Amino acid sequence: MKRFLRISLVILIVLLISAGAWSLANWHHLRSFPHIISSFYSKEFCSCYFVVERSEPFCHNYARQYVPISDFKLNKEEKSVTVTGLGITTTSVFVDARYGCRIQGAL
Repeated sequence: MKRFLRISLVILIVLLISAGAWSLANWHHLRSFPHIISSFYSKEFCSCYFVVERSEPFCHNYARQYVPISDFKLNKEEKSVTVTGLGITTTSVFVDARYGCRIQGAL
């Protein structure tokens, strides 16, 4: 039994070290992940709603992801969509029918 615990502990330590090394090697991509959630949802919803002119429930379903968003605001007067996901807030605005929507500000 002690041998099994010792082998399990060694395997767990090796896996943790491997995960840490992988995280360090890919830190730039991991750091970008929270921005992707809100940016994708706001841009896709904006394009679906203002460019393609689909219904609001359809566009929510179209832009939905595995990671849920925490806040959503649709401003029909300004033709903008603001989404918060994983603590990051992103706003997309409708430019025109030919250009579509764009994400406001720097990412």
